Amino acid sequence: MAVLRITLLLFLTLNSLAYASEFVFSEKLNELDKKYGPTPWIILGGSAATSLAYLMRKDRSYRKRQSYEETQPLQGLGFIGDIIGYGFLNGSYTLALGWYGISNDDVEAKRSAELMARASAYTLATTMLLKNIIHEKRPGYPDDDQSFPSGHSAASFAFASVVTLRHGWGWGSLAYTMAGFIAVSRVNDDYHYLHDLLAGATIGVAYAYGIHQNFQNGQDYWFSLAPLPQGLGAVAALEF
Repeated sequence: MAVLRITLLLFLTLNSLAYASEFVFSEKLNELDKKYGPTPWIILGGSAATSLAYLMRKDRSYRKRQSYEETQPLQGLGFIGDIIGYGFLNGSYTLALGWYGISNDDVEAKRSAELMARASAYTLATTMLLKNIIHEKRPGYPDDDQSFPSGHSAASFAFASVVTLRHGWGWGSLAYTMAGFIAVSRVNDDYHYLHDLLAGATIGVAYAYGIHQNFQNGQDYWFSLAPLPQGLGAVAALEF
């Protein structure tokens, strides 16, 4: 399974590099940037960081009691991130903005609710798919093979990105701080490695920005593991 994990990480990184090359070398750079926004760069940077964190990880064995006692930056507060990281923020935002938008016929509020709902749903689906393909054991719980990627990190960073896109960096900075706390809490309690968090955050942020960009362009969201314009390589795509 280690070979599969490394292969998948390299696959995502190389696809991101190929995707980014369209931006770097294309004569229609501005047109492509307007169409896709920062999403390819988010995927590129996140995939590279995730791959690097995975390759630099030294200890791959069960170490619950050792690591738990050695370093626990949040002490006993990790349970807070554990609870709210199960999509509580995403769900609350969607319901609140959806109710307000419908009650007051506020189009922007309804769009915010839709953006959050779709970003969260696609993030969850992708995260669960990868968990059930990769089956990486958690650092402190060897009987649980749902470590990669972090669902808490994915959901919380999708939330923070939507808040930033819809309400600006004032609220966004608070949302990202909360997302960071949730992500760190998962390492604090030995549920995840660093590369799990980076992969989850990349998925959540990429979906939020990708869906938002397509909303801006009046398009439905697209998702592709290998978005190569020339159709080279293995391509798996879904359209919603």
